[in-house]
Amino acid sequence: MVILQSTFQLFPEKVDEALDLMREMMRLCAHEHGCRHYRYFQGIADPGEVLLLQEWNDAESLQGHYETDHMERFVSRLGPLLRSPITTRSYVSQDEESILGVNEESNAESHQAIH
Repeated sequence: MVILQSTFQLFPEKVDEALDLMREMMRLCAHEHGCRHYRYFQGIADPGEVLLLQEWNDAESLQGHYETDHMERFVSRLGPLLRSPITTRSYVSQDEESILGVNEESNAESHQAIH
């Protein structure tokens, strides 16, 4: 299992636009092969800071995600909304049990909110 933690620093006037893009990514990624969890969390003290937590079955699934058309569109549209580069940390676990929660395609609509 592969877990990623990414932090986005957004321009204050661009937060709503970025959150719309992120909601669309959650919807699309929920149906990707190997995606266990894909959620954004908006900062309480700083609403312009957004945390993304991802959980993938394996590195191959994550690589497949990076190669999707929607990922390419997301990155190109998000760039102008960022006030600094995205920071990402990657982790691997030998444990097969999800620590973040498994995406269920039948429940995909309930996972579209930014937390």
